[in-house]
Amino acid sequence: MANELQQTLARIINKSNILVEKYHALESANAELASEKEQLVEEIEKMKRANELLHQENEFLKLARLVAPDLRDVEKARTTISTLVRDIDKCIAQLNE
Repeated sequence: MANELQQTLARIINKSNILVEKYHALESANAELASEKEQLVEEIEKMKRANELLHQENEFLKLARLVAPDLRDVEKARTTISTLVRDIDKCIAQLNE
């Protein structure tokens, strides 16, 4: 009977040691995962800030395109204005006759 109790006690001690080792392993893994999570959250925040900056830059470029037309638009406007000025000069010349 005493021998059975000792064997039972030894098994319980072995199982408790195994549980303690597993607990420490899980605790270590949990700490690593928490650290990795924190790094990923920081990276997400960094990417959100970069995304916001790119979004602002995109909006500024859209606005700049509206305000400052490209070279073709400038040439087209100059041609139109020159044509209008010539037509006005012709009209003035005809009125003077």
